[in-house]
Amino acid sequence: MSVSHTILRRICLAIGTTIILAVVTLFSFELICGAAWSIARWLHPDPLRPEASSAYGGANWVTDLYREQSMRLAAPYIYVPFTVTGVAPWHGKYFNNDEHASGVWRRTTNPSEQCQRQQPRISVWVFGGSTIYGTGVPDSATIPSYLSRDLNRDWQKCVEVTNFGNESFVTNQEVMLLQQQLKHGGIPDIVIFYDGFNDSHIGMTAADPSATHYGIEIIKARVEGSFRGRFDFVRQLYSVRLLEAVRQLSVRARAAPIDEKMRASAARVLDNYEANHQLANALRQTYGFKFYGFWQPMLFYGNKPLDSFEKQIQQLDNSNKRRFDPRPVAIAYKEADRRAPAASFVFLANLFDSVSEPLYIDEAHLGPRGNELVAAAIAKCVEDHPDGNRSVDNNITRKR
Repeated sequence: MSVSHTILRRICLAIGTTIILAVVTLFSFELICGAAWSIARWLHPDPLRPEASSAYGGANWVTDLYREQSMRLAAPYIYVPFTVTGVAPWHGKYFNNDEHASGVWRRTTNPSEQCQRQQPRISVWVFGGSTIYGTGVPDSATIPSYLSRDLNRDWQKCVEVTNFGNESFVTNQEVMLLQQQLKHGGIPDIVIFYDGFNDSHIGMTAADPSATHYGIEIIKARVEGSFRGRFDFVRQLYSVRLLEAVRQLSVRARAAPIDEKMRASAARVLDNYEANHQLANALRQTYGFKFYGFWQPMLFYGNKPLDSFEKQIQQLDNSNKRRFDPRPVAIAYKEADRRAPAASFVFLANLFDSVSEPLYIDEAHLGPRGNELVAAAIAKCVEDHPDGNRSVDNNITRKR
């Protein structure tokens, strides 16, 4: 063997050994960081874990529900054209996403399943984000399930409610989903939109609320093939998570002042929200269904008497804007409140002003009792205003 071949072999061996050592070192470092991350979470658990909320009333099934929810959320997401994400099939003790001809949807407990054949059937489609899907509650305690129970009190009719909620949806996606369902041949009697929080949360930081959705930055980078898109998996490494946590601790939370720019953003959010309702109403005129839109409650708006857990959420978010800055969302809520008397949506953000019992499990999601109260308000509105939102008194919650 020539001297040059011997040198080349040694160089290749050195490079290979270096690469192997680097991979082993990085892998070992990642294992150490993973262990440190787990220990840190064990020593300093989130003081506001939703499962600790008193809104559950100490129910013994809550731990099992959150264990199942964690497994469900860890499962791969599915891509759906135009609406971006869909509801993935899942069957468990508390969560069931059933496959239908129209797609995969969260199971609704429908008393109408026991209706007699001769009774007239009324189809109700409910659209929304995670609060409609029912994050944090079992199938029987979602808003659509309680709504079905309430609307079926009159056994002279048979109401079937379908839960079209998706845990990341804003009204932009809901309008598209409604169009797709109508194009596929489904014609409901009633369509209900229940929104506000997601539109405000994502819309207040977007340049254009009509062209945004959750996860847009990651998906956009992947589609465009940018460096960030090709290596966004790096953000999931425990070492990167630890470095980001350290960085966050070293940076003092700064609260940007509320200015006209923020108020202008709120106006754009509401313009987009109402435009989506106008589109739904245009579809209503063509297909003949009744349409109702509701702006949902959240912890940081209204005058609900707070229990200790709800107060903890409020205090932590107000003092540490890195977790969740409630002010931009609250500004959008204020704009919705201002517009509501003359708008086509019903403003429910004041629904809990006289409710002292614990209802929230986080900033926007409700426990079973909260969902029950929301469903009762929606059912009453639907029953009192059979012609749809255009005849609705938008001060309904203020008169309680």
